[in-house]
Amino acid sequence: MTTAFIDFCKPITDRLTENYRGYYLRYRWWLTILFLAATADMITTMRFMHTEGVEMEVHPAIRIVAHLTGPFVGPNLGKLAQLAAIGLVTLYARRIAAYVFFATIMMYSWAAWYNVWGREMYSPLLIEWLGL
Repeated sequence: MTTAFIDFCKPITDRLTENYRGYYLRYRWWLTILFLAATADMITTMRFMHTEGVEMEVHPAIRIVAHLTGPFVGPNLGKLAQLAAIGLVTLYARRIAAYVFFATIMMYSWAAWYNVWGREMYSPLLIEWLGL
């Protein structure tokens, strides 16, 4: 690595190191609820991919990973990558962490609901709107 790149990354790594102190204790309940919502989304995604096929996934990155690794490994890898990104964002920007956690928990919960029940309500109308 060049010295310029290391100098460029130093403020970022310093901030992550500083923000790491007390992170888990402060956000443990958010992290627990986030993990439960992510698990529900992941399990319901694996279920519908197994029954309906990988091509029915709406999230493009999850669909690509699932095409490469299958309907069981793909959602697991995709969800791990998403959780890692959320961890880094909330660690770097702790002042807005609660907002990020709340929004993500709502999206994951809605996605889990949609995977089980919502597709029957929304899919035909969406397909009609798209003209498919």
